[in-house]
Amino acid sequence: MVDKPVNVGDYFEQLRPAIVRSEGATESERYLAKLADRTFLNLWSYPNPYRSQKLGGAGDGKEICDLLVVCDPHILIFSEKDITWTDKPVEVAWSRWCRRAVFDAAAQLKGAERWLNEFPDRVFLDKLCEVPFPLALPAPERRRIHRIVVARGAKEAGRKFFDGGLGTFVVLPSLKGQDHHTPGAENFMPFAIGDIDPAGDFVHVFDDVSLDIVMRELDTISDFTEYLDKRAAFIRSGRLASAHGEEDLLAYYAIRINDQGDHDFTAPEGRTWEEIESLSIEHGNWARYVNDPRYKAKKLADEVSYAWDRLIETFTNHLMGGTSIVLEGHSYSLTNSEIAVRHMAFQNRFLRRNHSQAILGALEIGRSKDVFFRAMLSPENSRQSETGFFFMTLKYLSWMDDRGGYEKYRQMRTFYIQTYAQALLMKHRHLRQVIGIAMEPPGQGRGSSEDIIFAAQTNWTEQDRDQNRSDCAALNIMGQLQERPFHGEEFPEVAFSRPARFRGNRKQRRAMAAEKRRGK
Repeated sequence: MVDKPVNVGDYFEQLRPAIVRSEGATESERYLAKLADRTFLNLWSYPNPYRSQKLGGAGDGKEICDLLVVCDPHILIFSEKDITWTDKPVEVAWSRWCRRAVFDAAAQLKGAERWLNEFPDRVFLDKLCEVPFPLALPAPERRRIHRIVVARGAKEAGRKFFDGGLGTFVVLPSLKGQDHHTPGAENFMPFAIGDIDPAGDFVHVFDDVSLDIVMRELDTISDFTEYLDKRAAFIRSGRLASAHGEEDLLAYYAIRINDQGDHDFTAPEGRTWEEIESLSIEHGNWARYVNDPRYKAKKLADEVSYAWDRLIETFTNHLMGGTSIVLEGHSYSLTNSEIAVRHMAFQNRFLRRNHSQAILGALEIGRSKDVFFRAMLSPENSRQSETGFFFMTLKYLSWMDDRGGYEKYRQMRTFYIQTYAQALLMKHRHLRQVIGIAMEPPGQGRGSSEDIIFAAQTNWTEQDRDQNRSDCAALNIMGQLQERPFHGEEFPEVAFSRPARFRGNRKQRRAMAAEKRRGK
């Protein structure tokens, strides 16, 4: 448990060294870094990390991988190869290109994973190995590693081979191991990727087009890693015969919901896997998906959700820039500060939409109130119930000028959110942690700063409860809270004349209705 709030203020004083990341050595690496920043956000995404070959930690380091993303419990390792397509017969050209772009990259992934497992303290941000990797790697027992090859250079050849289209790889699960680049193999097919290491942990292979589509559509750490996990399981399940391209596979996943209310590779509507055994996903799924009015309505509704991303980056920019401010009596810790914003980053795109709407509404109400508080708690029986969020605004009033000024105001605001956090944890025992955010109402003109707190559930003593009740009474808070259920739809309903494609089968509709009743 973090027993004191972590404060991150909007100041510009340089208090500690900044975290300086590589931007990528090549144009394609720089583009990958930008995609990663958009999906995973800057605090957790590190292009071109290095390993120290010397026990002392100094010297000429060797690059571990092209991109390392660490967001506990997730570790995502990217290896990118940009290999020129040769002017040879397509079977020969593909075999040579595949070995260098796909299998050499996969070998780099294995080496990177081995190093992270054996030498987690010898990872650095610079070639001289003088700047240690700033985040602690997740403990091995809870570590979830995702291995991603980005193979570039065959896009135009693929488009020519398939006589048009996006040029993305066919997903062909029957294609395994060395058969990918062996023309005489039974399932050999140029521009097709299956399971490149069937005896080992799954390795995802994307070309530059498919990676761009997937990371732009699934642009949160939770959305992206859930897709990778379910993609790997689906490819190895025997239920997928083929998918025309990664984009068509993604479209199939995006419009289907499992019994838990999550996107998944469920059986086609009205069928079971026992009936169909395996499935071929044909060309056209992606085009139908992105041209559907409900997809466009979803994208429009998601625009507000990026307020949550911007709020995360308000905090992470200070953490990375070395400009985080802590008030007197509190100590700074990057590890503790990262925990708070990491839980914000774990929210998927749909939840970010809901949270953003709640916060923007609270900011508007806060203009007319001295103190305003709003909590965003999922129902106790939902998967998101372990983490709660709250947001508060506190006005800086004129009488505060004579009672310690802005610094004293910040201390008081810190006391407010600490008291709120403890009260919520005591009231809602199913919560494992709460994250609270506080700031001035917009347009107040007195100052501009943000505070964030992470507080974990614990065994509260009766003395703790008495003290919290006393603090709440002194602040006049937590007395008359109004609970209001919130229901949202990922794909908003729109006027549409064609039969709906997003309804799911009867079992799926019952699951969605149950989730809606639980307030998801």
